[in-house]
Amino acid sequence: MEQESILAVATWGDPSRWSYAEYISGEKRVRAFSTLSILREVERPAKILVVVLDTLADYETVEAGNYGKILEHVERYVGQYLCGVEAEVAVLPGVYERRESDGKRLLFESSPRSEFLPLLTYTVLEKALEADATSIVLDVSHGMNFMPTLALRACEEAAAALATARVGRVRLRVYQSDPYPAGVRAPSRSSEDICKPGQDGEPPILNYNLILERAFEPWDLARYISYESQQALKVLTDVRGCELGDARNLLEGQTLPLLGAFRLGALLQLALLAKVASMDELKRILEGAVNCWKSKRGVREGGPGTLEVSSGTRFAAGFWVLVHVRAVLEGARKLLELIKEPTQLGEVAVTLDELGRLKKLVEGSKVISALVNREISKLKYLEGQWLKLRSGSGWLRCDELQLKCGSDEGRVDESIFKRDFIAHAGFHTDALEIRLAEKELEIRVRSDQWERVNRVLREVTQ
Repeated sequence: MEQESILAVATWGDPSRWSYAEYISGEKRVRAFSTLSILREVERPAKILVVVLDTLADYETVEAGNYGKILEHVERYVGQYLCGVEAEVAVLPGVYERRESDGKRLLFESSPRSEFLPLLTYTVLEKALEADATSIVLDVSHGMNFMPTLALRACEEAAAALATARVGRVRLRVYQSDPYPAGVRAPSRSSEDICKPGQDGEPPILNYNLILERAFEPWDLARYISYESQQALKVLTDVRGCELGDARNLLEGQTLPLLGAFRLGALLQLALLAKVASMDELKRILEGAVNCWKSKRGVREGGPGTLEVSSGTRFAAGFWVLVHVRAVLEGARKLLELIKEPTQLGEVAVTLDELGRLKKLVEGSKVISALVNREISKLKYLEGQWLKLRSGSGWLRCDELQLKCGSDEGRVDESIFKRDFIAHAGFHTDALEIRLAEKELEIRVRSDQWERVNRVLREVTQ
């Protein structure tokens, strides 16, 4: 049995305001100012990620006008409250208005659903892959405002993506402590050591509760693959001044069709597209998009005594496309045992053995699995007959081999072609060609059919 490796994610507000408590879970008891220590004791995570908002920055830091300095300040501020627990701090955009005693006003603006949510989903997935995690644990005890709700949403999607990337089940567990009892005068932080209580007294006992547990399979990522057609070709709403390469062509020509193939269970097209896709290019564009967003979030004056922190761009649907294809490509490359550099689409083919291995990505869907098994069984029968009759040949169209998958009307009617293509999980007679090479059947999409195949694959992601 595989040993569990855990990425723990904790949402935090302002830790300076928290009081001392004794947290208990089963036989484990920890006295601390946060649930971070009890989380570590209960789950023993390989890595801990503490998520906070940039709204923790003070007026003087914001006044400097450099968003990079704001991130550094907040990370340093939060780091002093980790109190011996090794963790990485992720600073994400928030929404908040603060009025200082001297009349100064500090305003933070952002769109949580198109900034905080995609950034956190991407970050959790990348940190989980770095830690080789098999499970994700989320602690929402100290989160504020929208953080717990969107963090749960982000961790669910990241867990589904991680399951696809790992080609195996991923578990998500969510914890929350009892609320701090009102009216209790518990020990506050010491002025000499903020990690210790400043006076004697018994802290309240708070239960540390497991409030949700879910398991995700590789196929669960398919439920998130649906994008607005125009937004799916944009990574950010505004990329002026940023270098993202030819992201639009990558989205339209490779990533959207690859995700469409995954969603349909069109394993042949998925395998072919995975063999020519560049993981390095994909990562580069994702990292470039995050850096572009950071460069466009900055400070401006909003009137006398008012500073505003706002974003000059937001994440569009294309960013989600890249995050999802990152996971699908990771899993597909693992199953196909791809270690070589990507080649041209016309230079690759797929074997029945490779199709059989890729089935693990769609086993969570009984319908897709049944379709795929039916079509692969036809090809296996053909392979057996071919081996009896000849030792090999060049590429032949499926209709030349009397392999019938789809109506002849589909050759002129695209709606019929689309229907039959979906019904046969991409194994459409008119689109494919086959050969016997070294006593092994190889299949690929005919070069003159890729445009119409990709059109169907892109449509099913809308």
